[in-house]
Amino acid sequence: MKNKLNKILTEVSAGELIDKITILEIKKIKISDKTKLSDVEKELKSLNKTYQEYIPVNTNIEENKKKLVEVNLKLWDLENSKRAAEKKGEFGEQFIADARNVYKLNDERARIKLNINNVLGSNIKEVKSHE
Repeated sequence: MKNKLNKILTEVSAGELIDKITILEIKKIKISDKTKLSDVEKELKSLNKTYQEYIPVNTNIEENKKKLVEVNLKLWDLENSKRAAEKKGEFGEQFIADARNVYKLNDERARIKLNINNVLGSNIKEVKSHE
């Protein structure tokens, strides 16, 4: 008999919550599979409920959320480009540029999330340590 896992509740940083919401919002636009969309919408509904309950209305937060959407859209496109290159076995200049841009955008994403965490005084903060 297969056990059903209902919920796992854990503390996350405000920046991580908002980042995850923006990724799910992008998935709602980019994914066409109805089953996958149903799962995306279920998770997004749950996270938006948490957002509304715990994140205060704040112009700075909304601006940072918009920045996360922009960064995550660019990351989505870069990851698709890298996957297409992988499928074709093409690892030239475009693939290298895409790979480099992924880590640069992930660094920008981490900065935005840290800003959100600092503005809201988040108890948990994501720590990055890359040279």
